[in-house]
Amino acid sequence: MMNSHSLHHNGAEAPLSVMTRRGVLNMSVGATISALFGPKLSNAFCADSAAQNNEMSMILLWLQGGPFQQETFDPKDCSDDKMVLKFKPIRTTSPDIQLASCMPNMAQLGHHLTIFRSLLGFEMEHSLAEYHMQTGYRNTGPIQAPALGSIVAHELGDLAMQRVNSDGLPPYISICRSGYSPGHFGSAYKPTIVWDPNQPPENLGLPSGVSMDVFNRRLNFVRSLELGGERPLTQRFSTARESAVRFMQSSQRGAFDLAKESASKREAYGPSDFGQGCLLARRLVESGVRFVQVTSENWDQHADHYPKQERLIRELDQGMASLITDLDERDLLQHTVVVAMGEFGRTAVMNAAKGRDHWVKGYSI
Repeated sequence: MMNSHSLHHNGAEAPLSVMTRRGVLNMSVGATISALFGPKLSNAFCADSAAQNNEMSMILLWLQGGPFQQETFDPKDCSDDKMVLKFKPIRTTSPDIQLASCMPNMAQLGHHLTIFRSLLGFEMEHSLAEYHMQTGYRNTGPIQAPALGSIVAHELGDLAMQRVNSDGLPPYISICRSGYSPGHFGSAYKPTIVWDPNQPPENLGLPSGVSMDVFNRRLNFVRSLELGGERPLTQRFSTARESAVRFMQSSQRGAFDLAKESASKREAYGPSDFGQGCLLARRLVESGVRFVQVTSENWDQHADHYPKQERLIRELDQGMASLITDLDERDLLQHTVVVAMGEFGRTAVMNAAKGRDHWVKGYSI
């Protein structure tokens, strides 16, 4: 079992050639971002490294809008009248970590956590800050960088994707939101979107009135038109189409069906789309998907912080704790990195509307 840590910038590094879950989580923020977004990402996800017998997956819990760090992962016991804090620090199962008292379920999993409490952002506006956190680059020019999920899909490559997901499941799935741009990698590395975790992805079935026989005849006709074609655009379209066909015909499509889970299991994750999305993420990783993003929206509360952010924090606590527990019980946690982050934090001081504004000078993931 890995040791738990509450990390700040300490300059620690781990060799990329031996990337493991322990190694990723124990590096400094800078080294972690470098490992996840850098050119040697393939070491973590492909077969040309020590990871070949330890196929890593990543679940990104994206907290869109910016969670308040001091009532989640960086609690404070402060009596300052200007710093209105409803929830105080509580102990966890790690002697080194405290969480806010509105996260009692996660407090039981402190021994699994590594918390970075010293992130420094550059962008105060949502879309720019999201781009920075999702890609590792600031949006300063015409060339668009790919988001992390697209980087993983790209680094896997065609052969690796066929090896990992030979039954057609895509390597990158975004739940509850469209996900982020694949940038200069192109549309072949967009995420497969699940808008509602209680429903399968759109357009997996055949259109009304089209039988499988008709579908196959049409497919073979299109394939015949491409014979001998060497144009890159045609090849990219063909590759994307064949991936879609494998997905439509996949024996693992049942991974998207939450009805296969018991009522008690679904209840454990909570009724929110985010909670059910966490359950779906576990099912997808278990079926071989390598990168899943689950989005929790509307954290941007400039007014009425209570009860708006409180509700979101409690949903995060229930969904994330159930996800980690479930992964651990199924021996998947040692191969799966779960990351919870938003684009920035929020001010400790309440504004006139009893909300919290954007804060980039120290927040947590």
